[in-house]
Parts: sequence; structure tokens; C-alpha cells
Amino acid sequence: MSEVNNKELAQELFNQGKKLIDIAKELNVPEGTIRSWKNRYKWECNATDNATLQKKKRGAPKGNKNATGPPGNKNAETHGLFSKYLPKETQDIIAGVTVMDPLDILWGNITIQYAAIIRAQQIMHVKNQDDLTKELKRQKRSDGDTSSSWEDEYELQFAWDKQANFLQAQSRAMTALNGMIKSYDDLLHKNWDIASEEQKLRIKKLEAEIAKITDDDNDETESDGFMEAIKAKDDDLWQD
Repeated sequence: MSEVNNKELAQELFNQGKKLIDIAKELNVPEGTIRSWKNRYKWECNATDNATLQKKKRGAPKGNKNATGPPGNKNAETHGLFSKYLPKETQDIIAGVTVMDPLDILWGNITIQYAAIIRAQQIMHVKNQDDLTKELKRQKRSDGDTSSSWEDEYELQFAWDKQANFLQAQSRAMTALNGMIKSYDDLLHKNWDIASEEQKLRIKKLEAEIAKITDDDNDETESDGFMEAIKAKDDDLWQD
């Protein structure tokens, strides 16, 4: 179901006297999203009687030229464009994102970025100053009068080069992460009255975890425990 249909149905249920938390459960939409719609569209001020709402919900008869909405409505046109050019998997993702709260979308991006930073600790780990990586770059064939031979060209990655590249990549990734966290914090405080308790608390927890991994970056024992914690966090995110 699209966000437009969800929003209209949520408003209809609200006008019937249902609580926001009950509406959220019935439509399978985050309570914060329902609360955001209520404040954004001023349901209390614009509430109409049930008869009018039912008439609006029924719309035009099937086959009527106005069945897709009033003149100028772009919803049907947009969905038609999606179904024509986008893969089914992409359309399903768009449908899911449409009903998500902006805070939850941004939080998902923060979690993915943070998980990538943690994973890089293993992939780009440099053991010691003698940690040398030898990679085959290209092969060149040489043909002689009586035989042929192959000449191999290798690329050598020394420990100090790998460590420097790792530090630069990590610095850029952390800068991007900090930017997303700041955006989340700003958006959270702009919508503080309608934000859920989970949305308010989880950013503080993440900031504490980032401070911990920054302080204990060279302590492998602590780092291993933190890896397990972030893995559990990511498993919970994707299961949801």
C-alpha cells in the first residue's frame, strides 16, 4: 500500500477516535510516522465527518477518466513510470521506503556506514612493518625463434603504504559518518515532539560506541568484543 493510501486511511481511523499507537499497529507503520502525519497535515483542524471521508475513499467508478485521481494528480503517472523502467526488486524497495520515517531512513544509512567501518578493520588490517602484499599486475608473453616465455609483473604493497591508505580511507569514512550523525541529531531535535523514544536514545548509544572504538583502536581484546556487539546490532537491524 502506498504512503498516500496509508496516510488517508490513518486519518480516517484517527477521525474515528482511534489512538495513534493503535493506528500504527493496524497499518504496520511506525508510530513516529503516524504522529508526523498528524502534525504535518493538521488532522485535528481539518477533520471532516465520516460520510465525506468515505466518499473521498470511494473515488470515481472503475473506468471513469478520473479514476486515477483529480486532474494534475501525478501519482498514477509516477507509479506507471516505475513499473515500466525499474526492476521488481527496486519497486519493492521504493514501496517500503515510501512509508518509512525520514529518521529511520537516515538511521539505516548510519548503521550501514558504521558496519562498513568496523568490517574494514579486518579487511585492511596491517599485521606489522614486514606485512608485504605481492599482487600479480599483468603478464607479458615473449615469443622467440624456438620457444615462448611469460614475463610476470607484480605490484608490491608495503606495510607503510597499506597503513597510510587505511588511515586515509578510515578518516574519510568517519567524516561521512559524523556528518550523517549530525544530520540525524538536527532532524531529531526539529521533530523532538513527534520522535519515538527509540529514535531519541539510539543515537546516544551509537555516539558512545564510536567514542569507545576510537579510544580502544589499538586494543585488540576490546576490539574483538566490540566486533561481536556491532554484529549483533546489524543482525537485529536486518531481521527487523
